[in-house]
Amino acid sequence: MSQVQLAEFSRLLYSPTTLLLYLTASFVYLYALTTTVGRRAERERGRRARRVGGIIAVLGVSAHVAHEILRGLAQDRLPLGNMFEVTSLMALVGVLTGLIYLQFVRRRPELNGFVLLGGGLVLALALLMYAEPGPLMPILDTWWRTFHVTLLVVAMGIFAAAFVFNGLYLLRDTAERSVAASGPAGRGGSTVGAAHIGDLRSDPTGGGGGGPDGPDDDEVDLEQLRAYHAALRAGIPTRKLALGTFVATGIVSWVFWYGADTHLEGVTQFLTVNLAMVAAALIARWFVPFLPSTATLDGLAHRTTTFGFVLWTVGVIAGAMWAEVSWGRFWGWDPKETGSFLTWIAYAGYLHARATRGVKGRNAAWINVGAFIVLMATYLIANFVVVGLHSYADL
Repeated sequence: MSQVQLAEFSRLLYSPTTLLLYLTASFVYLYALTTTVGRRAERERGRRARRVGGIIAVLGVSAHVAHEILRGLAQDRLPLGNMFEVTSLMALVGVLTGLIYLQFVRRRPELNGFVLLGGGLVLALALLMYAEPGPLMPILDTWWRTFHVTLLVVAMGIFAAAFVFNGLYLLRDTAERSVAASGPAGRGGSTVGAAHIGDLRSDPTGGGGGGPDGPDDDEVDLEQLRAYHAALRAGIPTRKLALGTFVATGIVSWVFWYGADTHLEGVTQFLTVNLAMVAAALIARWFVPFLPSTATLDGLAHRTTTFGFVLWTVGVIAGAMWAEVSWGRFWGWDPKETGSFLTWIAYAGYLHARATRGVKGRNAAWINVGAFIVLMATYLIANFVVVGLHSYADL
């Protein structure tokens, strides 16, 4: 195959193939999640659905890896040279890290759907920055690029997975606090009992979430269970969630409006990114009753963030060493250098907050959200808005 044919094939593998496979696997896994608190026959269907979702997810990851390989062959270099390639690899790392960690380390495969949904969103985001395969700028044609950029891209993918876990934690915690605040009087006396049933059905250990094997059908009152699920969803106001997600996404997504060729194109891209994030948040809200306990979700977010922080630290140091080789100085406060340092400070603040008595739970979680916003601002603004030595968005 010629390089042109390889490039075209890689594009088709990326979109629509990988994108559709990720989203399909996500919704199959999310369906399976709803059966973890159902009747025995439903739980068996859920186990079968997880197996189907796993097969589709493997096909999606395989198509994504094939895309990366073919794109590299189409341009005789590693696909780490522009915003599209970096964002695509970020999605791949985030999905792989999340799936492997949930499937084999924490044994929480019921959450795979959220990781795949997040991966699909990042894939779609990368399409807004699509660039045809091409050569590198001479300054990037060095082994330092592979070392430095790979570390940072892997860290970004892991941070993205941590952001998903952290967002789910905040949703579950908000719902539980609302139900607890309403009290028995606020729900006709049924909430406490229903809450206990919901915890048992979704986690046999009593931890309140997501395990695949709950009690038998005659051990629970399904009407109380449904009432508890409805109370959890009602504890997260739809309009408030949608508006908050739209505004938070807009803190970063305005760069697509700013960098577009036309006003219409900019508005379209801005609204597409924001509304996609709002839709994802509303989907997550609906599945809140089936999520694991807040302790489980908090632990997932913390551990993945810790791993990503180590890689980010090494990547920033490697970047300083590359800068000394290329530009004759280790640090020059270039916009992206400054942003990478602020990102390091933000995630260090999160980890410090976790280790500091009195700064845990929601407070620490919101610091994590802020850190991810800083990360995405560094990634996008320094390429689309602020011109500097690291501005490679048009490559």
